[in-house]
Amino acid sequence: MFICSKAKMSVRLNDGRVFNIPRDYVGEIPEEVANTWFVQAAIKSGDIAVPADKKDANIEAAGVEAKEKKSAQRKKLK
Repeated sequence: MFICSKAKMSVRLNDGRVFNIPRDYVGEIPEEVANTWFVQAAIKSGDIAVPADKKDANIEAAGVEAKEKKSAQRKKLK
């Protein structure tokens, strides 16, 4: 899965291994990492953006969408 990470994350896999995702990372992550509940929750909250493809315009659009999700989450907490 191709992602844009807005936060630093450490994802623990079922076998005990840890996969680190640096802040501002743009690139591929393994499917076993992408399918974890932690990454899926980060996508839903806007901490990770998932662009439609690797074109710059789509990466930027995914970043804007993730920022909006994050803003909506913050408003819910108030």
